[in-house]
Amino acid sequence: MGTNPFFNKKPHTSSSVLEDLTVETIRMYGRDMVYLPRTLVREDTIFGEDNASIFSDGMQMEMYIDSIDGFGGGDQITQFGFEIQDSVDLVVAKRVFRDNFVGSGSTQIHPQEGDLIYFPMSRYIFEIKFVEHENPFYQLGKLYTYRLSCELFRYSHEKLDTGWSAVDGLEDAIDGVTGASGDIIPQDGYGTNSNIKTEGDSILDFSENDPFSEGNY
Repeated sequence: MGTNPFFNKKPHTSSSVLEDLTVETIRMYGRDMVYLPRTLVREDTIFGEDNASIFSDGMQMEMYIDSIDGFGGGDQITQFGFEIQDSVDLVVAKRVFRDNFVGSGSTQIHPQEGDLIYFPMSRYIFEIKFVEHENPFYQLGKLYTYRLSCELFRYSHEKLDTGWSAVDGLEDAIDGVTGASGDIIPQDGYGTNSNIKTEGDSILDFSENDPFSEGNY
């Protein structure tokens, strides 16, 4: 026997109303985020990464923060030092995402792993690690949202030229800006190797001498 034809389990007739309510709910309870699409320059197809990526655009759109108990992931001390491993789950309406990209002339039709999201309230930049497009799973007969699993972005000399000063300033703060003499001037307290050598002569040895030779420890 088949399913009962007298019960409509897929209310497509009112799908536009349901989608409007979904969009309105996210606008009421969500937050304004800035979506930063990634442009690949020299993709490594073996490792699936591209450290020469460019972020040249940023579109503001509302998203719902599904992590109601705060950022997940936690912090820990590793062999590389203290690491902040915050994560967050965000929900964005498909129609809102599509309208923003169509309005900008882009051919991108859905969120992609590797794209970034700037969270103005905490001033964090998150990287999309996974895009779930079937959650919730057809409870309303259609799919109206994307669920984005994001982790704190780890900058690796990507080019940031989005037009949003809070985002583009990250690159200047870490890599520095070019001075009148052509030298790179570090910003916001970030140092160069020469700064580290000057400040840590009693601990580190960056000279040609072997730092582990007799007399250097």
